Amino acid sequence: MSENHVLGEKKGNIYYLTLNRPEKRNAITFEMLIDISQKVEEAADDTEVRAIIVKGEGKLFSAGIDFNSLGMLVTRFMADSAAGGATIRSDIHKYQHYLNRLEAIEVPIICAIHERIFGMAVEFTLACDIRLMSDDCMWGMQELQIGVIPDLGGTARLCKQLGQQRAMEILMTGRMYDSKTALDWGLVNHIYPKEDLLKEAEKLAGEIAKTSPIAVGAVKRIAKQGEGVNLMTQLDMEVNLQSQILRTEDFKEGVQAKLERREPNWKRK
Repeated sequence: MSENHVLGEKKGNIYYLTLNRPEKRNAITFEMLIDISQKVEEAADDTEVRAIIVKGEGKLFSAGIDFNSLGMLVTRFMADSAAGGATIRSDIHKYQHYLNRLEAIEVPIICAIHERIFGMAVEFTLACDIRLMSDDCMWGMQELQIGVIPDLGGTARLCKQLGQQRAMEILMTGRMYDSKTALDWGLVNHIYPKEDLLKEAEKLAGEIAKTSPIAVGAVKRIAKQGEGVNLMTQLDMEVNLQSQILRTEDFKEGVQAKLERREPNWKRK
């Protein structure tokens, strides 16, 4: 599929997803997007997995899209004039879908972003749930500088995450920004020294793992699926999901563990 360019490994209740093309600055091919999606879904199907940590091997997190991968599509795109762009739209929808699936799973995905992150890699992390960044990291989205827009959710998700004004500045200028700006603007949750980044991601994943996986999944569904709906609709989502949670074995176990002053034994049931 992607020649081991995406690695997956489970350690305890944490699943590590690693971008593994250090010689290519972890540039992401379209095949890698498929592999990422498949590995994440496989991890989510494992009842022992409580969190997924995404990291990059080598000097930097990711340089964004692999231009050789993009170039292979140029001839096909340029030949699409008779179809009015239908082939292009079909391709874009397909690859958007692979990132959308990251939002659909109920296991939280934590990104540990170090050194540099550009373009499509930013789009990838925007589809995840929690972003941590090294304090020396620089980031930007420079698609407009080559005459295209971020089309795998980057434009839409950046507007939702940071607001239209900041998103338009980032996209229209192609500027590079530092980690403090990412934190101040709400793109990332925390910044850490590079040597502490993975350890802090693991600490966060460990804290999440102590809470009910069913309830964690419900929170993610409400947060992700509730974007753009009115308050009453989102309140109904809370009611409906809570009515399911209150009938689970894990809810009973959580109350019992609290009464007995011990750690709960979650079964995701």
